[in-house]
Amino acid sequence: MTMQRFTEEEITARAQQLANEQGPGWEAITTEEQVGKDTAELRYWRELALKDLEAEQLTVLEVEASTPKTVGLE
Repeated sequence: MTMQRFTEEEITARAQQLANEQGPGWEAITTEEQVGKDTAELRYWRELALKDLEAEQLTVLEVEASTPKTVGLE
């Protein structure tokens, strides 16, 4: 089971940003949701936002690679 690292607010904010930059705009998506139309588009933007947020996180390997190493001091 994976641990959720991002809050709903963070995911929604990124989804809103991406939809405004790359898609129909957040207002258009939420308007469709409010009238009870298909939620697939909202799910799509939220999933894209989550992937985008995860891609920004440093991995353990990236942290280890950027950490200075001491050699020969043992």
